[in-house]
Amino acid sequence: MNIDPVTLYFLTWQGVHTLLAGVLALIVVALVWLMLFGAERAQPVTFESWFKAAALGLFPVWVWLLGATLWGVWQVFNGVEGAPLASGSLGLGALIAAFLGAPFVIYGTYLRHKTQRLEQEGHMTDRINKAVEQLGSEKTEKQYSLDADGKPVQVERTVPNIEVRMGAILSLERIAQDSTMHDKGRDHVRVMEILCAYIRENARGSEAKKSLRVLYEEEREDPEMPEEHFDEWFCEQYNVHPLYLEDNISVAATKRWAANLSKPRADVQLALTVIGRRNEDQRRVEAAWPNPPTQAKFWPFDLDFKRLPDDPSDPPLGKAAKMAFKEGLEEWKTKLRDYRGYRLDLRGANLQGADMAAKQPNGSDAVFSGARFDGTRLEGASLWGARIEGANLFEARMEGADLSEARMEGAVLMEARIEGADLSLARMEGADLSEARMEGADLLHLRMESAYLWAAQMEGTNLSQTRMDSFTVLNSASFRGAALRKLDFTTVPMFEKQIMSCFGDASVILPNGTHSPDHWPDWELPDHGSHNYDKEWRKWQANPDTYRPPPKPE
Repeated sequence: MNIDPVTLYFLTWQGVHTLLAGVLALIVVALVWLMLFGAERAQPVTFESWFKAAALGLFPVWVWLLGATLWGVWQVFNGVEGAPLASGSLGLGALIAAFLGAPFVIYGTYLRHKTQRLEQEGHMTDRINKAVEQLGSEKTEKQYSLDADGKPVQVERTVPNIEVRMGAILSLERIAQDSTMHDKGRDHVRVMEILCAYIRENARGSEAKKSLRVLYEEEREDPEMPEEHFDEWFCEQYNVHPLYLEDNISVAATKRWAANLSKPRADVQLALTVIGRRNEDQRRVEAAWPNPPTQAKFWPFDLDFKRLPDDPSDPPLGKAAKMAFKEGLEEWKTKLRDYRGYRLDLRGANLQGADMAAKQPNGSDAVFSGARFDGTRLEGASLWGARIEGANLFEARMEGADLSEARMEGAVLMEARIEGADLSLARMEGADLSEARMEGADLLHLRMESAYLWAAQMEGTNLSQTRMDSFTVLNSASFRGAALRKLDFTTVPMFEKQIMSCFGDASVILPNGTHSPDHWPDWELPDHGSHNYDKEWRKWQANPDTYRPPPKPE
């Protein structure tokens, strides 16, 4: 049997020396890079930083090779015997030439890379400029009307070109996504600023409508308006029958008014949808702005805090667990307050009837956390399941809005108007609702642990199964006519006067030493039947002085 020989190749000493020299060169370059850019390790590694490190680290080697080559050439031209270049092979000369030319080749590559990047940035700028130009697109429409003689007259008017503008908005969305993916988000915030400005300018709050309830209050506060015969003047001014004035300025009427408000223009609605569906990487860009983002950077509104159990039937938590929740919530709110990145700016915009609701279960397509909604008109808007954590809604108008299941933890709603809004199953832990107007709002299953409700007006609200705790501030809050059901007020700092102004039944656990008001049934009212809870609550609201609670059935 023939056995084929096997040849094994081992590195020669010359090869080992070459390998060690290469490793040493890499180590030198790495050490130089650490000395130059080690303090900026939070910033992403760039091609330019490694080029500079390699240039500085290998510069002494290149100088030595250049000097050795010039010395060898001098020896050749002067006829020195035994000169390496005179007796060496062409390969040695080619190798030396390659070493000497390497810096120039590398520098040429760097210049081409930089030129290509500048061309890409210029292309992105051109795309933005073209999209912005399309945002102002208009078209001429021809209409016919009758003149004074009753003859048809053709009239031309200029209107926004909605189709072109919507295309421009989608182009800007693509630019923001491309910039985030390929350019470290250099143009993402710029696009968001453009879209927010477009919404504010094309849906101005000054053009928003006002409900009769608001008009009545504003006119009444006018110091020049005489107190006598005011109602008569108001009814005549706003074409309201005097017999129905109270009904027309009620919370129920305001809810109906909000439900019938006109929706935003299609292009404005699309812009709202686009800024609401920013992905996690785009939000990371906003967190780092104006600096480039890093993987270690997080958008603070995406972080969470240690929450209390969702099931109210779980065993009561101890003092230590409640303190841990409070401390975790305050630490999270501090991070939101200290946030210095980019925020969506929709201050003073008219978003009446807008669709800002979440379509995804996690609300990832309706992210307005940390946004500026100061004075924004949101009456009748749909924000179901939207993320609004830490948003500034100071003096925002949200009468009749759908805020059910919205995430509003840590939001600032000072002096906001939320009458008749649906806040069922919403999360408002740590929210600031001081002096907010919440009359007639539905707060079913609302989470308000550690919320601040100083001087809030909550008359006629449905507080059934609302969650509060010992850190919820209720000083000077008004609960007149509110409904309390299936609540545990054992540790909630609610005053006896506030409890007396509400309606409840035996399902409410009051603090020790506090007795149920006389108008409360001494048994738990059912959901249905002749004496169901809602029916008895409305009967008491209609005539609290003569109301008598139904007796407990045998």
